[in-house]
Amino acid sequence: MLLQVKIPVRFRQFSWLTAGAVSIALCGGCYDGNALLQQAQSAAAKSRLIEVDLGSFKTTLPRDEKSALFTDLDLHIFGTVSRYRLSAVKKQIKSDEYRLRSETLAAVRKCTPAELAEPNLSQLRQRIEKVVNGILAEAPVKEIGFYQLMLRQR
Repeated sequence: MLLQVKIPVRFRQFSWLTAGAVSIALCGGCYDGNALLQQAQSAAAKSRLIEVDLGSFKTTLPRDEKSALFTDLDLHIFGTVSRYRLSAVKKQIKSDEYRLRSETLAAVRKCTPAELAEPNLSQLRQRIEKVVNGILAEAPVKEIGFYQLMLRQR
């Protein structure tokens, strides 16, 4: 003869909750606090940006068709790169300095008066960033900025 036992509903719910809590506790496992700390520090170091000097440039733009004036540009450019890549970027800038200088001057000379009239010079910054990242390996430059920018018409 088969014996039937009725288990109350509350007990079934309690047993499922208990089984779930035990499985989470067993599967949760341990963690290594030092490994988590190193991982967080590594991620923070990769996200920190630092300025790298890209050089000073002086050039004269082509004569303006409307006013027949020349515009002299004197600028000192920097780029922001991840801190952990700074030494590699500096080495590459030093080895490709002639090419970086030549192509940056060519990009600056393509400036129009309308681009120079922009308050934040976004088109000029984008053009220079494209040139620099085209020369440097893995496109490390995140932003372009100016230590100095002087315009003079004559």
